[in-house]
Amino acid sequence: MKRESGHLFLGVSAVLRHELRLLFFAPLTYLFQAAFLLAVNAFVFLVANFYGSDEATLRLLLVFLPWVSLVLVPALSMAAWTDSHTSREIELLYSLPVSPMAVVLGKFAAGYLLLLLTLFMTLPFAFTVAYLGEPDKGVMLASYLAAALFLGASFAVTLFAGTFVREPVGAFVTGAGALFVLMLCGWDVFGRLVSDLLPQWAWETLVVYSPLTWSQVVGQGLIPAQALIYFLLTIAGSLLLAHWVMGERRRGGLRGLLRVDRLSAFAAVMLVWLAGIPLSERIPGQIDLTEEQEFTLHAGTREVLERLPEDTMLTLYWSATEDTVPASIKSHARRTQSLIREMTKVSALDWKVVDPKPDSESEIQALSQRIHKVPMSSGDHFFLGLTVEQGGRIGRMPYLDIRRESLLEYDLVQALNGLSRQSTPKIAIVSPLLPSSAALAEREGLSFMAELKRAYDVAVVPFFKTEIPSGIDVVILMGADILHEDMLYSIDQFVMAGGSLIVMIDPFSRVKRANNVTNPSPSDEINDISDLLARYGIVYEGAAVVGDAQLASIVSDGDQGRLNYPYWMRITASDLSAHHATTANLNEVLLVEPGAFRLEGAAKALVTTTESAGSALRSDFEQLTPRDLSSSFASESEKRVLAATVQGPLKSAFGSVPDLSTPVGHRPNSVGVPLIFAIADVDWLFDPFSLQKSNLGQDTVVRPLNDNLAFMLNMLEFATGDDQLLAIRSRGQLHRPFSRVADLFQTAQAKAQEREAVLAQQVGELEQQITSATQGAGDVSYEELPESVTAKLKEFESALLSARRELRAVRHSIRAEVDRLGRQLTFLNLLAGPLQVGVLGACVFWYRRRCTARMTAGHHPAQIG
Repeated sequence: MKRESGHLFLGVSAVLRHELRLLFFAPLTYLFQAAFLLAVNAFVFLVANFYGSDEATLRLLLVFLPWVSLVLVPALSMAAWTDSHTSREIELLYSLPVSPMAVVLGKFAAGYLLLLLTLFMTLPFAFTVAYLGEPDKGVMLASYLAAALFLGASFAVTLFAGTFVREPVGAFVTGAGALFVLMLCGWDVFGRLVSDLLPQWAWETLVVYSPLTWSQVVGQGLIPAQALIYFLLTIAGSLLLAHWVMGERRRGGLRGLLRVDRLSAFAAVMLVWLAGIPLSERIPGQIDLTEEQEFTLHAGTREVLERLPEDTMLTLYWSATEDTVPASIKSHARRTQSLIREMTKVSALDWKVVDPKPDSESEIQALSQRIHKVPMSSGDHFFLGLTVEQGGRIGRMPYLDIRRESLLEYDLVQALNGLSRQSTPKIAIVSPLLPSSAALAEREGLSFMAELKRAYDVAVVPFFKTEIPSGIDVVILMGADILHEDMLYSIDQFVMAGGSLIVMIDPFSRVKRANNVTNPSPSDEINDISDLLARYGIVYEGAAVVGDAQLASIVSDGDQGRLNYPYWMRITASDLSAHHATTANLNEVLLVEPGAFRLEGAAKALVTTTESAGSALRSDFEQLTPRDLSSSFASESEKRVLAATVQGPLKSAFGSVPDLSTPVGHRPNSVGVPLIFAIADVDWLFDPFSLQKSNLGQDTVVRPLNDNLAFMLNMLEFATGDDQLLAIRSRGQLHRPFSRVADLFQTAQAKAQEREAVLAQQVGELEQQITSATQGAGDVSYEELPESVTAKLKEFESALLSARRELRAVRHSIRAEVDRLGRQLTFLNLLAGPLQVGVLGACVFWYRRRCTARMTAGHHPAQIG
């Protein structure tokens, strides 16, 4: 056995060296590589406009690689088995003392190495992604692994398909056809075409036989055992079948394939492939390469699952037999089922799937459970929702929105966690911005309320009330600047009793401008909420609005174009406290024209600016445009605190019981561990600063734009004791944008900011001069004006036109620098492929000449001196 293995290895090695020489000494190889790289880069950068995608991933490489491979991989393999009058290579190979299997393996290894080398030459694209943003390195590695496995399977399949044809062109067509059929199985369109010919289960099973399916799964950063088995069986099976076919060709023809023993062997291999791939789904184990372990159950999830009682039942309502459901929704449903299976392995959770077919009992059951019947553009409907039941208690998720795919684990755990709670935490919101009906019906701009009601019993308390209702766990104050003295005392005593308080206070509100009439400010007496916060160690500084040029957001300023606005701050992880559970796992929070806090005692900062923070007076925001505010921004070289927290024990803000309408017992010190959170902004939670909303039936489905909502829910969960859910929702970056592009835009604007401010001032002065020159002229035409006035007007208008032209040029230069980078990167990536191929060709040419020169020198007769 060892001797045969040794002979096989030596044979493969000999064929491999021979094939590599043929490949690398052939000019067509370099043409193939250049075409491959040019096609991939052209699709990614020109067709898909990668630079405009603002997505620092290799996703587009995996999107277009199969299309390019469909043509170029068969082109590489088509000459592998050529056996014509002009080429007797196969006959020569089989006359050598190597086994037929060694020939097949050697040819595969040589071609696959060439494909891997060509794939390696796409690294400039990976470097471009890393240069533009901060990609998930694990996902990038997985993307290249997916591409390598896809190329290996494709090459093995085309090699096998080409064994039936002696001519290269015929081998190309056969290989491309076989590869196309396999790829077709992974397309949703194909399922619709055969839905009338095959049963539902049959054509949906075809998906697992497509290399497209598994390259997409692996490319996301997840390597399940089933994916590895698919590629292993596909490559090994194709090469084994190619070996048998070439063995029959060596014996004189393909008729030997019709022998019973050969047909039985072929059938056995196909049966292993057809049955082994779907059955391998039951094999446990997977490798999660994502930095945030997106596909691995979180420790907090396991903690919740371990608490579930034995009789907990999850019912998934999924229209599995509805053939018009988009492929993306089907993929989302498969991931949901896979996640539920993982949960059942570590808990007592039982589950079942119900298919609500039209006009069936199961559809009536789904509707009775208030699962949404989601309409599609085709006129059909589908269901994708679930219920969880235990001991008569029931929770439901009417629709598992694909836009919340990154929060799928959190949503499922939250639904299950609700069953194990003895009672639902009660939240009271006190705010002049919210009507009392906001707790019952959805209102425009308040999508975050739908998220709060998913897990909490929410009540909106009118801000003119005098006390907090009993039984409340957390009080949220949103823009409640002026409160009755009785209410202030009630809030203080609520905190002293161990309650938790979340305060949102804002120097300038865009949601409700009328709220800007008043502005709380700490004083010696307790007059407003800022006085309470100051007594607890969080001193509100609301006389000015805080901004930071390093954290500026790109906004639109009407018709004047885009600009970096320092008062809308995108605060990333570096300025979010890593030492507090509410912010430790957040990636980005957006605060909109906030104030700041000064901390005393035990208070701790949660969200801060950089050292480049500055401020502007509140009144400026009523009078100036965002561009004017941005142009006049100046750093004060001071870090400011935008959100803070303090934890008990605390002392009451009231030294004694004030003169109240209702006498109560006074608590001078806190009991338990009260929590206070303070955020110097109110707008941050409202649409469109934190969420995108869509209505579905009577419910509102929202998709987070940043971690604002996550931060809010983190504070609530921390305050109500559900802190095991914090990291589940917060982990994972929602989006990996091109941070370098944003930085470049910010730098370009900073360079032009001073000149832009001067020009804008000049334009304003000229417009005032024109107005002054025509003042007192009355309603007369231009021709009737005195000559001295018209001369001044012409002078002013000429200067105004010149100033406006220069101002437009300055603003255009800001965007032009960003666009220039995009063109440069596109050109470099398009050029990089052929350039690498040229260098490789030159190196091989030099090596070949050197070898030839040595051989020639070795045959010269010796010279006698």
